[in-house]
Amino acid sequence: MASEEVKELEKTVDELNQQRVDLENEINNLNLLKIEKLKSINDELEIKIEWMDKERIKATKERDNLLRKVRHSNEKSWKNALKMIGILGFLDLVVVPAIIIVLSIPLQWIFVSLGLVTFLGMMLIVNYMSGTSPFNTGEIRKAITVSLITVYLAFAPLMAFGLVVFPMGSSAQTIVTNFTWLIGAVIVLYFGTRPVEEYIKNRKVG
Repeated sequence: MASEEVKELEKTVDELNQQRVDLENEINNLNLLKIEKLKSINDELEIKIEWMDKERIKATKERDNLLRKVRHSNEKSWKNALKMIGILGFLDLVVVPAIIIVLSIPLQWIFVSLGLVTFLGMMLIVNYMSGTSPFNTGEIRKAITVSLITVYLAFAPLMAFGLVVFPMGSSAQTIVTNFTWLIGAVIVLYFGTRPVEEYIKNRKVG
């Protein structure tokens, strides 16, 4: 009887030990779940903090640009803008053709030169008039449109009078017509992308 009681007692102790081990494992698993959950919450908080920092920086830049616009609204001088446009016109109409002629550069390069000079000049003028420090997509869009139209206004008469000939076998009328369609598409895109841009901006705000 005594040995049976001892065995029964040992069995009970073993069961209790096993229960203790199982309980410890459950506690460890719960702790792991809590740690993983806390880590996930911490990661989400870090992402939110990073997003809030970016939004804060963006809001600060927009505020600085707005303050700069307000400050420049009184200081902005249309005379300076007209002077810049006059200088740009002088470069396009006098300096660039003079360099092409003096250096005996093929006349076809005048279109590349006009495009680059007009693009860079319009970027500076539009940025000056807007009063913002970085260049935005609207300013780049204006500069591209004006530079392409300038090249077209130089290209069409030169091709029509036969002063520029492209060795591709195409007639001047065909080239001018295709270029006209291109300029028309650029103008349509210029006026068409602005409402789309405003719509997308309003959707993001809403």
